[in-house]
Amino acid sequence: MRLDIDSLRTLRAIVESGSFTGAAARLHLTQSAVSWKIKRLEERLGHALLVRDGKTVEPTEMGHELLAHAERILTAHDDAVASLKLRELTGTVRLGCNDEPQIDQVADIIRGFRAEHSRVGVHTRIGLSSVVGAWLRAGELDLAIIQVMAGDVKDTDTVLRHDRLGWFASPNLALEEDGSVPLITFGPRGFYRSITERLLRDAGFEHVVVVECESTSGVIAAVEAGLGVAVLNEKHPVAAHAAVRGEELGLPDDLPEVKLVVRRSQRSRDSAVRALHAALVDGFMPEVEAEPGA
Repeated sequence: MRLDIDSLRTLRAIVESGSFTGAAARLHLTQSAVSWKIKRLEERLGHALLVRDGKTVEPTEMGHELLAHAERILTAHDDAVASLKLRELTGTVRLGCNDEPQIDQVADIIRGFRAEHSRVGVHTRIGLSSVVGAWLRAGELDLAIIQVMAGDVKDTDTVLRHDRLGWFASPNLALEEDGSVPLITFGPRGFYRSITERLLRDAGFEHVVVVECESTSGVIAAVEAGLGVAVLNEKHPVAAHAAVRGEELGLPDDLPEVKLVVRRSQRSRDSAVRALHAALVDGFMPEVEAEPGA
């Protein structure tokens, strides 16, 4: 018995897209070619792999078992091909990155990557993690560097950094006389905001949003100016005019753990994408290894 790569890739595409038509479009094949590949695979195995129920297609028990093997086989195959083609990489990789001061670190990694692979272009878009994540899901990016809640890390993500959140404020800032908190946020699309407001509400604090800005530098500037309190990554190189003051101000101390991850689009299996992904992981790994318990 021999399992060919193209048939396994076709089986996976059918299950992922939910139809033979969707798989054909994804693999740039005709629907009859997709059907033929699956029929030949089923004949080789002597088992049905898919159940067709009207407009839906579901894997059988044997289909589920084969898919688990297929994912490992295809990943190993694609990694081997990518490794052998590293010296001849071409194309453009679409990278998204959240708005972090450590963008300098990302820029250094990109410069090193471009020096090694001069025929590969890197197009970078920067935005809030939620926005960059949406671009990735929409197929507008190949790779994304984003912050996520610790519980939202996917099995396919690579953790680049473990971040701790803190309440930042100017040393001269005092809470309002009624105890309410003047809040500086990244706006409704920043996921810190929902966390912050829930914690304040549960701890009995009233709050009012005084500044909304999707730029990290803008939020930090508002904090330094004494306009309010903001939740930020404690690893930000925040200027001396702002400090972590959550305990001093009596604010909730159970801010959640967040992680900076690199996430690859499931649609992008290009060798250049894999190579930049590896370069980003290598560039951040010393920082990850330095984390206690990491």
